[in-house]
Amino acid sequence: MASRRRSPRRCARCRVLSRWNWCEGLVKRTPVISTSRLRLCPFRQGDLRLLVSLHGDPLVQRFLTFENEVWDEAVLRDKLDLYRRDYSRYGWSKFAVFDLDGDFVGRAGFGRFEDTGESELGFSFKRAVWGRGYASEADLALVEWIYAASSVDHVIAFAAEDNVASRAVLVKLGMISEGTRKLGDTSFAFYRHDRPH
Repeated sequence: MASRRRSPRRCARCRVLSRWNWCEGLVKRTPVISTSRLRLCPFRQGDLRLLVSLHGDPLVQRFLTFENEVWDEAVLRDKLDLYRRDYSRYGWSKFAVFDLDGDFVGRAGFGRFEDTGESELGFSFKRAVWGRGYASEADLALVEWIYAASSVDHVIAFAAEDNVASRAVLVKLGMISEGTRKLGDTSFAFYRHDRPH
């Protein structure tokens, strides 16, 4: 008797779902937030290579650093440790963002703004996925999620004044402009989003 073969659709589904610990438990990475196209997961200790693949691109970095420098592994190791520590402490942090094929496409989430202690929304995506609406999709889900999962009453975000794409994402989220501020030699547009009543 010939063995039954799974249909290609079933195989593709199993392959995708197995990456999320939903099918056969092959990979133990469970998302905190899921959207129609993305999965946001806490960073793990072994995820340094993901951050290197993102922040090693000078074009990705151009609005993230004052001198458009790529972050080396030492800097990224510190950031990874911070993301993991914040998640343990607060229950939120920057998350690794994956598409439905399980490919790492960027990071998005919250940190503490040093000057005020406010929850600050931040995001960065690989150049290969720019223009697909991933930032808006992830950030909208994040804002809804943090109000449901915590007592945070508002979040802030900021982007370099000439970073038109990121500023458009923040406006699309319904964030209100709070003017500009200088950080170092760069002018940043600041935004605020209040918890809905």
